Amino acid sequence: MALGLALYSCSSSDDDGGGYYEPPIKLDLPAEGDGRVTSIKHSGSLSSSYDWTLTYNDTHLVSAKGSLVAGEVNEYTSKLSYTRKGVTIANSDNKNMVVELNDDGYIVELTVNKDVYHFSYSDNGYLVAWRKTTHDANFADEASTASAELTYEAGNLTRIEYVWNNNAPVVLTFTPSSYLNENGLLPATLSRYLGCFGFEHLYYGGMLGRPTAHLVEKVEVDGLNDEDYAIDYTYAFEGSNTTLCIFKNAQGDAASVNYGYK
Repeated sequence: MALGLALYSCSSSDDDGGGYYEPPIKLDLPAEGDGRVTSIKHSGSLSSSYDWTLTYNDTHLVSAKGSLVAGEVNEYTSKLSYTRKGVTIANSDNKNMVVELNDDGYIVELTVNKDVYHFSYSDNGYLVAWRKTTHDANFADEASTASAELTYEAGNLTRIEYVWNNNAPVVLTFTPSSYLNENGLLPATLSRYLGCFGFEHLYYGGMLGRPTAHLVEKVEVDGLNDEDYAIDYTYAFEGSNTTLCIFKNAQGDAASVNYGYK
């Protein structure tokens, strides 16, 4: 089992020598209580996406199972434990994760094997920029990069400018819906542009910034493979919980995401 250890922003220990215990680090999850999503399942014609099963205790995400279907099923489980200074992550496959948290409990640096991510946040906790660098062990001086800058208005994500290596930027323009994002959901299938593809569970664990205020109604994509297209999202609800997101991919084929709660 691979083991990832958090690097902490505090230096004192959990126990002062006299047996005094302090509670684990407080993280602001995207949703609380019965509004916390526990399963995410993709269906239909989709590019690679991770399905998730998420388990929480009263205050924290404690385990996650991610499943990527891309030719063959690729699964891994992630166990998370907390001290008052940070989080320890233990994964079942070769994903060795090492994280550094800022004083707000958000990840500012994440190492996943040979990938290194850096994240930046606004003063009010929204993710505003990230950069990924992948080093090739066979070519010590060469690395590939991906990065993005994110823009918000009134708590809603409105624009992402994404760049891979020296390619022309891909620009995503978002239109928020009138539906509040009660469950703190990520925009469907767009985690690659949000810098968390394959570790979306860390976002749902409260470590990658605040959620957008409203669910996304539409995203327009400009510059991907020299093609422009738009995706319109519709939703279904049970009470205040979002249970289904329906849309069509860039080729016009139907797809959906189901969200479960316990």
